[in-house]
Amino acid sequence: MRINKAALAVVTAAALSLTACGGGSSDAGSTGGGDSADGQAKVEAAQKIIDAAKAVPATNDLGAPIDVSALKGKTIYSIPIDSKAEFYTAGEKAMKEVAAEAGVNFVTFPSDGSQTSYQQGIAQAINAKAGAILLNGPLPTTLGPQIDAANKAGVPVIPLHLTDKGDPSAEGVEYEAFAPFNEAAELMTLNAVVGAKGEPVHALVIQSSETGPAKGMVDTVANTLKESAPSGSKSTVINVAVPQWSQQIQSQVQSALLKDPKINAVLPIYDSMALYAAPGIKQAASNREVPIYTFNGTPSILSMVKDGTVAMDVAENPDWVAYVNIDTAYRAMLKADPIEAASGPVRVIDSTNVDETGNPPASGKGFGDEYKSAYLELWGLS
Repeated sequence: MRINKAALAVVTAAALSLTACGGGSSDAGSTGGGDSADGQAKVEAAQKIIDAAKAVPATNDLGAPIDVSALKGKTIYSIPIDSKAEFYTAGEKAMKEVAAEAGVNFVTFPSDGSQTSYQQGIAQAINAKAGAILLNGPLPTTLGPQIDAANKAGVPVIPLHLTDKGDPSAEGVEYEAFAPFNEAAELMTLNAVVGAKGEPVHALVIQSSETGPAKGMVDTVANTLKESAPSGSKSTVINVAVPQWSQQIQSQVQSALLKDPKINAVLPIYDSMALYAAPGIKQAASNREVPIYTFNGTPSILSMVKDGTVAMDVAENPDWVAYVNIDTAYRAMLKADPIEAASGPVRVIDSTNVDETGNPPASGKGFGDEYKSAYLELWGLS
């Protein structure tokens, strides 16, 4: 089964209408509600949205066709946040392979995580008369003068996977490849609603506030609980900086569960947090079920979905994201209209479909292969 974005929007609207009709009958402070019409209606509405999001994403709404033949021989410069980091190395490799399909050169600047290296990368790209500059991690808000210089030189600067697709771009940025952060947070929360079986959701949210998507995702969880969960639902948030995940997440989760035995769902906003959340749950709540619902689609965490340690992962496909990134660059180089809220899709992965991600799970699996040929056709290359 495949579903496109328009169809998912229709399902979402219908489901939210159902929750509106059934809501408001329970006391806001209630801890019950398992048999209430309000709770069951909201479970059914959430389930409809989740079922739609479990399908393989469709490829019929990728944007207007463009002819990229004129870009052959041009060069795209990419500046990752750290060119030696494994996550960025994989993304750079994927984008280089996609660009090669059109005969476009792809250069990864050897950045080292410092602002100086990002500034040097932009300067080098301008001097090399690059067709476009990709910011694969560095924040455009910290590179205003350099972006202005690139714009004056006629070289578009394109941030990648930094901004939620519902938010505006930074000043001076005309083209951007967005990310589905808040959509993922909503799906995580709706899964928790279903998992609670009509009872109020008492969610423990784990965030890293220094990361760009964190605030929007945490707010989305709270808003979704308010609008789409049974009365009495709430979220408790713990904040652990990225370098401290391995040292602090387990103990903070354990403390939170012992302090509040009503917690019945743990929502790490990034799935690698689940590696440390799971043992905290085991230590503090071994006698009750506290499922983990999370986001990213990291293969090691999908393996935890397979063995039941994690209930659900809202997965992205890094290879599909690479096509979105390069498509955005091509449109900038051609001065074509940008695609509004350009973003890779997500797919809800749980016990019912995790086998489609491989055995063991592998990056990029579970999304089909049609998107690759669809993009080549979109660009006039097939």
